[in-house]
Amino acid sequence: MWLIRKLIRVRVCQHAIASCLIILTFVLLSYVFQEDETEKNFKVNLQQQAGEAKRQQEIKMQQITKAVPIMPAYDIEAKCGNKSPCQRGQFAYHVRTGHKNKEKPYMCLDGKELMTPETMSRGLNIVRIQDPTHMQKITTQTFDLYDEDSSRLEAFLGSIGDGQLIIVVSFDDAAYQLSDAARKVFMNNFYSQHVYRLNYRGQWAFMGQKGMPLQGDIEKVNPFAPAPGVEWGDQLEIQGCIHIKEHQKRKPVVIQSGSLCDVKEECDYNSIPIHVESGEYHAGRKTLPRVCVNGELVLGNRRIGKEDPAKRGLNFVVFNPIDEVVVKIGRFDTYESPSDDREAAAFLQTVQDGHLVIGTVFDEATNQLSFETKGVLKNLGSTQIFALDYREMWVFIGQKGIDGATPYEKIGNKLPTSWGAKVDIQDCIPKQIEGTNSKVAASRKKKKFCEEYDGYPELCTEENLLLPVFPKPLDDISLQSNPAYSTPIVVIPGTDLRALERCLASLIDVPGIRPSNVMVMLEGSFAEPNDLVSLYGFRVDFIKSSANYQKTLISGIERSLTAFPGNEYIIILEEYVEVTPDFLHYFSQTLPLLDKDNTILTISAWNQNGFEHTSGDQHLLYRTEDFPGFGWVLRRKFYTGEIFNKNTGCCSVPTWRGWLLDDNMRKGRHSIVPDVSRVKRIKKDGFYEEKSFLDAYLANRKTSSGYLTEPNEVYKLVADEYDKELDRLVSGSTAMMESELSICLHGASLILQHEPDKGHLYAVYYQQDTLDDTVMLRKLATCFGLFVHNESHIRGVYKGLLRFTRDGNQYMLIGTQSPFYTTAQSQGNKVLPVIGNKSHYILRR
Repeated sequence: MWLIRKLIRVRVCQHAIASCLIILTFVLLSYVFQEDETEKNFKVNLQQQAGEAKRQQEIKMQQITKAVPIMPAYDIEAKCGNKSPCQRGQFAYHVRTGHKNKEKPYMCLDGKELMTPETMSRGLNIVRIQDPTHMQKITTQTFDLYDEDSSRLEAFLGSIGDGQLIIVVSFDDAAYQLSDAARKVFMNNFYSQHVYRLNYRGQWAFMGQKGMPLQGDIEKVNPFAPAPGVEWGDQLEIQGCIHIKEHQKRKPVVIQSGSLCDVKEECDYNSIPIHVESGEYHAGRKTLPRVCVNGELVLGNRRIGKEDPAKRGLNFVVFNPIDEVVVKIGRFDTYESPSDDREAAAFLQTVQDGHLVIGTVFDEATNQLSFETKGVLKNLGSTQIFALDYREMWVFIGQKGIDGATPYEKIGNKLPTSWGAKVDIQDCIPKQIEGTNSKVAASRKKKKFCEEYDGYPELCTEENLLLPVFPKPLDDISLQSNPAYSTPIVVIPGTDLRALERCLASLIDVPGIRPSNVMVMLEGSFAEPNDLVSLYGFRVDFIKSSANYQKTLISGIERSLTAFPGNEYIIILEEYVEVTPDFLHYFSQTLPLLDKDNTILTISAWNQNGFEHTSGDQHLLYRTEDFPGFGWVLRRKFYTGEIFNKNTGCCSVPTWRGWLLDDNMRKGRHSIVPDVSRVKRIKKDGFYEEKSFLDAYLANRKTSSGYLTEPNEVYKLVADEYDKELDRLVSGSTAMMESELSICLHGASLILQHEPDKGHLYAVYYQQDTLDDTVMLRKLATCFGLFVHNESHIRGVYKGLLRFTRDGNQYMLIGTQSPFYTTAQSQGNKVLPVIGNKSHYILRR
C-alpha cells in the first residue's frame, strides 16, 4: 500500500511538474509575444512622431514661403545700356532722339540695335514688331515729314494689326507736315499722350502697342518753343524694362436680343459696349434708370452687389476704359438738396484723365442743379446740360480730358402733361472719345424769354442764343479759398431791366463767380424780372417798390443783412452798374484790409477820378475821404451800429453825390479805391433830374480790361503804412515848375512836356488857409482834367493830398495845410498861391 501511495505521489508530481512546465512555457511565450507587440507599438509610435514632425516642418516651410516672397528670376546681364537686368518675361529697351540735325537717334530692344544711323532719316523713324511676345517679324520705316506729307505715314499706321508694337523716334524735324489724322491714330490706337504737343523741331520718343496700353517710361516729348540762339528741342530718351502682353481679341458679349445690355454690333478692342437709359414716368408708374457696361448691369432698379439702386436726380458711373473696370458710382438728389449738388460737382471734378463718365437722370434733376456742376459737366463734353429743363430726362457719356463736345448725349423733352420722354444710348463707345466742334445747345429758357419779352437786343441775338449761360471757372487755383469768392454779392437794380441784364451778363463772365452767392433784390414779384434773373442762375429776394431809388437802395441793403446773417461783409452793386472780369480778383487782394484796419469804411471798385486821361495803373490803390459807391463793400458792424435806424443824414442822397462827407460821421475813416475802376456805370437814357451832372461825371471813363490784373503792395494801404508811403513818395517826387502850369491856370489848355510811361512822380504845392480850403485845388483839378462840378466837392482827396495818374506818370496835388507838405517844405519847394484877379504867380520860397 505504501508503495502504491508513493507511486501515486510521484505520478502526481510528474503531472504537476508537467503542468508547471506547460504553464511556464505559456508564460514565457506570452512574454515573448508581449515583448514583440510592445516593440511593434513602439516602432509605430516612432514612425507617427516622425511623420508629425515632418508635417509640422512642412507647415513652417509653407509659412516661411508665404512670409518671404520668392524673388523672380532675372536675365543674366543687363541689356541696351540699362543698369540692371530685366526680369524674365520682360524686354530691355532704350530709345533716344536725335540731337539737332547732326546726331542720329538710337533704338535698342532686347539687346539688339533696331536701326543703324545709316538707315535713319529726318522726321519719324519707326520700328514695327508684328510678333512682340517673341520679338519676331521686325521691320523699319522712315518718314521725312519735313519734305513729304503724312499720307504714306497714315497708310502705314493703318496697316498695323492689333497687338503689334511700334517704336517711334524723331530726328531733326518731324512735325512740319505731321497731320492731325496721323496724330489721332497715334493717340487713339496706340495710346500716345503727348503726340499733339510735338511742335516744329521738337523731340519725341514713344513705344505703343495697338489696342493695348503699355506701362512704364514709354513716352517723352519736348514741344520746343523757338528762342534766340536755340533752333531745336533738347535731346531726350526713354529707357527701362517692359512686359509685352499677347493680344487677345475681345470676346463678343452674347446677350438675349432686346435686353438692356444688348449692343447690336460686336465692339472692337478699342471700344466698350455701353447701354445707358434714363428713368421714365408713364401711366402713373416711375421706372428707375439703368446702366450696362460690357454686358454687365452696374446700376439699375435694384441693389447690385454693394451698389444701391439709382435715385432721384443725377446718377453717374465712372468707368476706366483701359482696365475696363467701374471706378465709382454716384447718386445725387439735385432736385431737393443743394449739398448733393455740391457733392456731385466734387465727385465729377475728381474723375481721372481718360476715364469715361456715364450720366443719367431720374424724376427731376434741375431744381438745385447749379451752374458750377453744369460747368464741370461741360468740361467732360456735355453741351445739352444747359438746355435741360424741369422734369426732363437726360443721358450722357463723356470723358475727362475730351477736346470738344461728346456725340453721346440726349435729352428727353418734357411732354405736355407729364415728365420728359425716356431716352437711351446703346453703342460701342470708343475708349478715347473724339470730341466734336458742336456748339453748346441753345437754352430753351433763353429762347422762350426772348420770344416773350422785347427790348434785350444783346441777349437775344441769333449768335447769343447758341451760347450757354454758365459761370467761368476760376482762372487762378490759388484763390479757391480766398474769402472774396464766397462773399455775398447783392445787386439792387432799380426798375430798368435792360440795365439789369447787362449787369447780370457781366457778373456771370467773372472767373470764379458762384451764382449761389449772388442775390438780386427785385421790387415786387413780377414775371419778367424773375425770368431774367433765372436765366443766369442767381438768387432772388424781394423788397418794397419805391419811386425813389435811394429808398430802394437802403431797403436792399437792410434786406441783404437779413438774407446773409452770418456774413460781416457784403458786396453791393447799385443800379446801372456793370463789373469787369477782374472784379473778384480786385476784391481778393483788398478785402483782407477790412480785418486789419478799422479806419477803412469801405472798399470800392470805382475811382471817381478814373477818366481815360487821369488813370491807367491797374495795380495802384488809394485811400480817400470819399464814399464812392456804385460797387462797394458793406461793413455790417458799421451800418448796423452807426447808420441803421439812426437819424444821421448819411444816406439821403445817392452815393455818387457823396455819403459821409461830414467828418463827424466819418470819424477819420477812409475808403480804398483803385486807380482803374473795376465797375462801369451805364448811362441812363432819357431826361431826368441829375442828367447834366451824370453826363459830365460818367464821360470818358476808363475801366480795367484784364482778367489777371490785381493790386500790388496792398499792405501799404493800412493807415500808418499809407502815410509813410506818401511821405516817401513826396520826398522822391519832382516839383512842377511855374511855367508848366501858368497858362492853364489862366484858362488855356494844359500842355505837359513830361515823357510818358516812365512812372515818374510829380508834385504840385498850392496855398491853403485851412485844410478844407479847396479854392486853388479846384483850379488845378480843372487843369489836369479831374472831375470838378460847381455843385459837388473835389473827389479823391486824402488829408489835403490828391493823387492820380496821367500818361503813365503819377501826380500829387498837395496843399500847404496837408501833413505831407511838411516833407515838401523841408526841401524848399515852391508853393502856388491862390489865383484870384491876379494875372501872374506870386511864388513863395
